[in-house]
Order: sequence, then C-alpha cells, then structure tokens
Amino acid sequence: MKTAMTKAQGPAARRAALKDAVLPLKGGRKSDHVFEQISKFIATGRFPPGTRLPAERELTALFNTSRQTIREAIYRAELVGLVEVRHGSGSFVVARKPRLPPDKPLIDLIKIEAGRIGEFFEIRRALEGWCASQAARVATDADLSAIKGRLDAMRDLDVTDDAWENHDVGFHKALAAATGNPLAVRIMEILRESFSAFYRLKRHIPNREEQKVIWQHHKDIYDALCAHAPERARAAVIAHMDFIEAKLAESVNELNDGKG
Repeated sequence: MKTAMTKAQGPAARRAALKDAVLPLKGGRKSDHVFEQISKFIATGRFPPGTRLPAERELTALFNTSRQTIREAIYRAELVGLVEVRHGSGSFVVARKPRLPPDKPLIDLIKIEAGRIGEFFEIRRALEGWCASQAARVATDADLSAIKGRLDAMRDLDVTDDAWENHDVGFHKALAAATGNPLAVRIMEILRESFSAFYRLKRHIPNREEQKVIWQHHKDIYDALCAHAPERARAAVIAHMDFIEAKLAESVNELNDGKG
C-alpha cells in the first residue's frame, strides 16, 4: 500500500518541483521567456534528451500563459535543435545544447528555416505529383474513402488548429498510400521528419494562407482521383504547392522588410 502510494505521488511531486522552478514571466515577448526556461530545464537535465516534454495543456498551466505562447516557444526550441515535434506523439528533447545560438531572435530563426522552403517544395512537387498521378490510376474505393474522410474533417477546422495539421498530414499520407507503393509512404514520412519545423513555420508568420482556397485545393486533388484523371490530379497537387510556396514567400518578405 505504502509503495503504491509513493509511486502514485511520484509524478505529482515532480510536477510540484517543476512548478517551483518556474520563474514569473517578465515583460517583453512571453514566448521568449518560456523558451528560455524550457531551454534551462533541458540544459540542467530536468527534461533530458530522449524524454517527452509535458503536454501543451500542462505547459500552459505550468507557465500560466496561452497555448499560442507555448507553441511559439516550442517552435523556437525546435528551430535551434533542442526538441523534435513528432506528429501525434508530442515534443521530444533531442539535445541538451542548441545547434544555433539560443539568443538569436525568432525572426532570424524563421528566416533561416524559410531558406529551405524552395528545396522542400521542389521535392514535394516531384514526389506528390507522382503520387497523385499514380493514385488516380490505381486507387481503390477504400483509398478514396480514407482521403475523403480527411478532406471532410478539414472543411470545418481552422488552418492554425492542431487538428487541421493532423488531417492535412493524414490527407497527404493517404494519397501516398493510394499509390499502392509502400516506399512512397515511407519517403513522405522521411520528408516530413526532415522538414518538421517547416510545418510549424506557417503558424508563426504574419500572412496566413487563405483557408477556403487551401481546402479547395485538396478537394480538387480528390475530385481528380475520383475521376481517374492522372494528369489532372498531378496538376492539382502542383497548383497547391505553388500557392503555398508563394504565400510563405510573401510572408517571409514582409518579415525581411520589417513589417511583421
């Protein structure tokens, strides 16, 4: 009984100790101060490499701030190489020390990440253009149903919502699966892992993509698959990539001009 109680108190005691170590947020950008404290907890071993950070909800309560502030702090920690955000699993500590200067302003970190946008979309056009074309030829009713399920879910969500990202990723993964080629699915996963921070870049730039247009792009891809029109499906994917890349470029330019 005593052992069980001790075990039960363990997590609670750890949470209490962590809360005692949290410093009140100062003036300025709250996300900067949250990032600094998370970085310190990682450096001192409170969050050692290989462990998962507390859930977003817990961090919000711990730092007494908003979810948006927590997301910006974690995004920054990801950009400097301290954490890795794994789709559906959470944020995991991958290094005790950052690979980029931790005091570098977030705007500069965003610009560094933005420099990879071109290579990211170049790869996605080639890969997903092929996936769409092939899926239009061989997709089964079950494949199309899986894609439509993601599409329907996205229609009622905001593009900045976590659930949107989940279904957006699920849509493109289902598209790759519809090719019947397991390698295509694995390459998509590797691509996402390699550009994980990019998927959060669009949340923290001032000029967000138009929600209805993005959803319609996905609908165009789905309609082309249902029509078994390979070239039309490929063109729909490329049009979507072109639009997103252009919007992100506009936002980065605004940052460069000091408007953000």
